[in-house]
Amino acid sequence: MGVTLNTGGSNKVKPNINVTPLVDVVLVLLIIFMLVIPNMQEGVPVELFKAKNAEKDNEDVEAIAVTVAQAKAGDGVQYYVGDAEFSRDGLVAELARLHAAEPNKPLLFRGDARLDYGKIRPVFHECQNLGFAYIQLAVGAQKDGWEG
Repeated sequence: MGVTLNTGGSNKVKPNINVTPLVDVVLVLLIIFMLVIPNMQEGVPVELFKAKNAEKDNEDVEAIAVTVAQAKAGDGVQYYVGDAEFSRDGLVAELARLHAAEPNKPLLFRGDARLDYGKIRPVFHECQNLGFAYIQLAVGAQKDGWEG
């Protein structure tokens, strides 16, 4: 801190703050934090998966609709691609064929809410394993006052 003496007859001392050392200290601290913080990643260092980003929705392209529905009779599960019904293995084979024909075509996945999640998730997992870059999940509108 510097001091300026008033020579105009008054014996009062006027304090004058020198800001340069304060700015130097703040800049050094800023540089230290900029270098140290990125190296303080917590957890085990891992290489993250590489993902293919899907293109923006093209509204002209119709998605492949996959439906997992509860069977009309009993506790069974029915699998559909569009309106065509398939067995589980037939569904996977049909999706593999469709994906090979058009690899960038999106997939619309519809699951019946009456089914257990354990019956739907494996089918969704198969769709992911086939390599579809963009899978849309179809959902219905929630009613007012509904508490699931």
